[in-house]
Amino acid sequence: MRLRKGKLIPREDGKRIEEFIGAATLGNSSMSVARMLAPPGWSEPAQKPEFDEAVLVLRGELTLVVDGKRERIAAGEVGWVPKGRRVIYSNEGQGACDYWSICAPAFRLELAHVEPAEEEPQANHVTVQVAHAQGEALARPLASLGRAYMDRLELHGCELSLSLVGDRAIRRLNRTWRKKDKATDVLSFPAGELPRGTPGPRQLGDVVISLDTAKRQAKEYGRTLEAEVSRYLAHGLLHLLGHDHERLQDARKMAALEEKLLGEGGMVADAVRASRVRRLV
Repeated sequence: MRLRKGKLIPREDGKRIEEFIGAATLGNSSMSVARMLAPPGWSEPAQKPEFDEAVLVLRGELTLVVDGKRERIAAGEVGWVPKGRRVIYSNEGQGACDYWSICAPAFRLELAHVEPAEEEPQANHVTVQVAHAQGEALARPLASLGRAYMDRLELHGCELSLSLVGDRAIRRLNRTWRKKDKATDVLSFPAGELPRGTPGPRQLGDVVISLDTAKRQAKEYGRTLEAEVSRYLAHGLLHLLGHDHERLQDARKMAALEEKLLGEGGMVADAVRASRVRRLV
């Protein structure tokens, strides 16, 4: 029997499969023969099939990861995957990979034992509002830092709003919302819980930083402006997430989280240290 044309197997991942012999074409259960065309960047979830498989690459390169060992099968080469081995197929090359697959017994989806694909974690977002002359230079680095902080806290699919202002603006906010008529370093305004099913990223709330205060404090303590505002950002973000430092136990927990974000002690650790000094005097 001469077979000039096979049966196209529908796919949603961009890979083309044309089966010539197998369960989908001839109802054959002992062997399947199919020609594959895998686009660059294509990959499949891991699987542990109940069949042996040989792959013959005609063009491009096919990557096999068998029980954790990576092999690249180039044009003119044959790859071998014994049954019962955990394998991941992918095309890591720049062009399409054209290859033949021979399975014994025949490929059937229920025999492939494909593992569920891992869901990609949703990205975090930071929006920055600038209302200070020196804010533009800090906006992009702080947005990047805010995303890094959220990643370190294992947050996914969240959005943080950050505002860079001067002392006049933050004093007005402090007076309105906290009844304290003075400038401060950072304020946090949590968004609160949104109704279940609300579309879009999870809104954490707003962090407002005074760059005027940051400049003074940075000079006083011998830090760069960037280092100073990074402390404010870590502190404000943790407040949005419900952390506080009114009680010593809570302060210790928040101080540990600040250190996790900054790689060193932050604002809460400084406050706890200062209170101990006051008690000793």
